[in-house]
Amino acid sequence: MRFEINNSVNTITSIYENSYQTYLNKKIKPKKNFTIYSTQSYTFSKKEYENEKLIIEKVFKNPNSYLKLNSKRWKKYIDIVESKKNISDEYKKVAVKCINTLITNYRSSAGALKHGGITPSFTYHYFNGLWAWDSFKHSVAIADFDIEIAKENIKSIFDYQIIKDDELRPYDEGALIDCIFFNKSTARGGMGLNWNERNSKPPLASWSVYEIYKKSNDIKFLEEMYPKLTRYHNWWYRNRCSGEDAVVSYGAMIDEKNNSEKEIILATTWESGMDNAIRFDLEQSDEYKVKVNKSVDDNGTVIGYTINQESVDLNSYLYKEKLILSKIAKKLGKEKESKVYIEESIKIKNYINQYMYDDETGYYYDIRRSLEKKKLLINSGKGCEGFIPLWANVATYEQAKKVRDNIMDENKFNTFMPIPTVSKNNKKYNPIDYWRGPVWLDQALFLIEGLENYGYYQDAKIIAKKLFNNAKGLMEKEPIRENYNPETGEGLNATNFSWSAAAYYNIYKYIL
Repeated sequence: MRFEINNSVNTITSIYENSYQTYLNKKIKPKKNFTIYSTQSYTFSKKEYENEKLIIEKVFKNPNSYLKLNSKRWKKYIDIVESKKNISDEYKKVAVKCINTLITNYRSSAGALKHGGITPSFTYHYFNGLWAWDSFKHSVAIADFDIEIAKENIKSIFDYQIIKDDELRPYDEGALIDCIFFNKSTARGGMGLNWNERNSKPPLASWSVYEIYKKSNDIKFLEEMYPKLTRYHNWWYRNRCSGEDAVVSYGAMIDEKNNSEKEIILATTWESGMDNAIRFDLEQSDEYKVKVNKSVDDNGTVIGYTINQESVDLNSYLYKEKLILSKIAKKLGKEKESKVYIEESIKIKNYINQYMYDDETGYYYDIRRSLEKKKLLINSGKGCEGFIPLWANVATYEQAKKVRDNIMDENKFNTFMPIPTVSKNNKKYNPIDYWRGPVWLDQALFLIEGLENYGYYQDAKIIAKKLFNNAKGLMEKEPIRENYNPETGEGLNATNFSWSAAAYYNIYKYIL
């Protein structure tokens, strides 16, 4: 990788590990204006470097024309925010901050990345890549103001969808891997340390693609993506299906790093996206401990792993995905396929509502299996996975009402900064411990949209306003954070975080 600073006048630049210094080789006359144009670039090959030099030369020959184009682009973004009626200026400023965060985190195609995409946060070096479910959330927001970047963001992830003759994992045909970077893994012939194929990520691709279509009406984009989406959808049922009920569990891929039960379970939690969630804790009775199962094909060949836990969020995502794939198939004239997806969705919906919902506590939970027996993980407490059935439109209206009652309880989810990842009265709740308490804005968005699905518009607005008003620094000059303390609104972990910005933008766009 090569990092370069180029300036439009004669300078000397020294680049250090985390900084650089530039010295000007001329004197600036007193009381005179002086303009210098500067570019920064990373390149990963000689060809990229040579192309970059040509681009920089063109820019320096007529810099004002490029600055005008940039101003025009940003004016378009701001005009979209301003076009929203009956919204206070303080909320509009947050929306602009969201756009700024997302666009600043954009990285163009380079190195192993064949398309550009939105990284989680440019201020943290380990986030300088693209995660699958992050990218899908980013695209839904970006589609409102830059449809081409939204499409590019999707394509970047599907560029590395596993194909049937893949040299490393042909048995994972259709899978999307966890995250990709500018430098591939050593197994793929690169030197990258963060590239991860140990697991996938929750299936939100069809939702994102269809949201982009709704903004663009680009039928060619649907035609391009539909076969890729179906292969990804089918992979879940081939490689992560836990039994005859056609219910799917999170799991892990066959990988040199998934070399023990402990490592497989770790990769499984990564696949859920909720790395240290309470529902994956091992402390159950001996009979219902987390166990690893092997997934096998028709020939008995091991093609992956699952754990003995059916997750309500995963199956709700897949239910919604079937409905969306049905819509896409219908638009593409594939009536038979459209009908099949609807028929399959009914079975999943019935299973979730019959087995994953507890009437006494009025909430949804994962199921832990032991041989033929099932145990609803009520003793793990209520987590954000339990309201995903509202976002996916799985719940009945009676079930949704009871979930809503739990959500609006100030001792559970309606905290100062609302929608912690686990209920505040959970004995393992911790307001600063990643997925064991802090507020993640993507989950809060799903909850808000879920409330609206069942007609709880006023509740949705109450939650939305608290998320804006009570996040420390959000309405002022502080950057958007990865997550927030539900009791104080204090920002936690990474700054300038893309999926928080995407969620805030969508809440602004649809709710406020």
